[in-house]
Amino acid sequence: MPRRNPGRRSAEDGAEVPGEGQGDGGEMRSRSASRAARVCVLGALVCLLVPNAGADPLAADGIQVGSIAELDLQAVREILDASDDVGAPAIRERRALTLEEAVRVSLENNLGLQVVALAVEGSEFDVRGARSKFYPVLAVEGQASETKRAHSAPTRPDEFTENQKAQAMIRQEVPTGGRVSVGVGYGREFKNEFNENLSTGLSGNLESVSELGGLGIEIQQPLLRGGRIYVARRMILDAEYDNAIRRAELRGQILNVTAETKTAYYRVIQALRQIEVIQQALARDAELVRASDALFEAGRVSKVDVYSAEISRSNNQARLATARADLEIAQNALRKVIGLPADVQVDAMDRTIPFRPLQIELDSWIERALESRPEMVVMRNRMEKADLAVRISKNATLPSLDVRGGFQPGFDWKSWNWQAGVGFEYAIGNVGAKSSLGKARVQRAQARQEYVRQTRDIELEVRAVEIRLRESIERLKSLILQVENARAKGEIARGRFEMGLASNLDVTDADAELVRAESMLLAALVDYASNRALMEARIGGPL
Repeated sequence: MPRRNPGRRSAEDGAEVPGEGQGDGGEMRSRSASRAARVCVLGALVCLLVPNAGADPLAADGIQVGSIAELDLQAVREILDASDDVGAPAIRERRALTLEEAVRVSLENNLGLQVVALAVEGSEFDVRGARSKFYPVLAVEGQASETKRAHSAPTRPDEFTENQKAQAMIRQEVPTGGRVSVGVGYGREFKNEFNENLSTGLSGNLESVSELGGLGIEIQQPLLRGGRIYVARRMILDAEYDNAIRRAELRGQILNVTAETKTAYYRVIQALRQIEVIQQALARDAELVRASDALFEAGRVSKVDVYSAEISRSNNQARLATARADLEIAQNALRKVIGLPADVQVDAMDRTIPFRPLQIELDSWIERALESRPEMVVMRNRMEKADLAVRISKNATLPSLDVRGGFQPGFDWKSWNWQAGVGFEYAIGNVGAKSSLGKARVQRAQARQEYVRQTRDIELEVRAVEIRLRESIERLKSLILQVENARAKGEIARGRFEMGLASNLDVTDADAELVRAESMLLAALVDYASNRALMEARIGGPL
């Protein structure tokens, strides 16, 4: 292929073909342009991702907070003053509920409870449908037929046979696995057949009519496979077990929803009482601020005491904001359990927390739980259902031996008809029935293991709640002493401060300890009431 001269234009594309020296310079210029393009793209991405980069921190709606020690407090205060404090969302409706009413509304509106209740209703229809197996069945049937036999010989007439049959019967399945049928029937047979008299040599068609009508009874009964009461009633027993399981699940849901509602209601009361605790502390802070200002004006205390009083009030104001937020969160949790819309305000009419100490009876509680807990009822029904499946599978491995018989007398009691029979059947190898039996035994073993596991879990749950109850009692004993000491300390500190014998730091410390102790005491009382409600759910009934 001939080489082109450097700098010469190509006739094909009209572009200048550079030489060797020019090629290096062009490649460098191409790399520089590509690098510049990438820089521009990265710069654009940075601008998109960081739209406020390089802007004044105060030009936007907020600031970038770094070290708290270097934070511009005045700038934060100005931002807060300029912000749109919309407060709590508007309330469309208010509902005042006592604890008993809250539990009732919760049981009516809880969606999970409604789902289980519908499952119970459906299982009751299954029971009714299964029991209909032993309802009598009325059967009415009729039949007519005619047969014509034509002959090729022209001298021989055609032959006719006509049959009419009608019957009405009541068929009844019996608990032994058999069947009994009782009814009334009528049958007529007409024949027009060729007949030849050998003695006279005469031939021709003769007509004959045969009629039979009367009552009848027929019995069928399996003796081996299928010939047991529990086999015949399997559908009913399974439906009853399933219904008992659904009812136990519904009762478990009721217990859990009741405990959750009580706990949520107690949390609302706790939040309301917590606000009262902080408001009382703010009232004491206001008195302390006034006393500190007066003593400072009189020259009896320093400015530090005024600052200490202001700091104590600011701390309690922050606690009040947190307590009000906790109240809204507790009300949201109560609305969720009750099933009310989010814009419906629930006002707790009961403002007291029940405190009724229990006599600890752990062994009795565990025994009641293992007997009455809905989960244990479910496990027992599942084991009984699995036992039934094993018995039925065993019966299915037997050969089939059925007997049947019937008797139909005529209305004149001179004519009659009877029948009897026996049938035997056995599947060679019987692999299918034996496989079903093995599977049923495995499922029974699984149900028993689940029962053991559920027993252990329930006992541990009861023990856990019992531990919390004892813990709450011990906490209450120490917190009561702590509240008494904090109140006494506060009174002594205020007296010394008013006499000028000490600064108000002792007053603010005692007040902070009192708020903390009263809050912990309130929480301990609510925990005890909640654990008591939870224990009722864990043992499956009231204490």
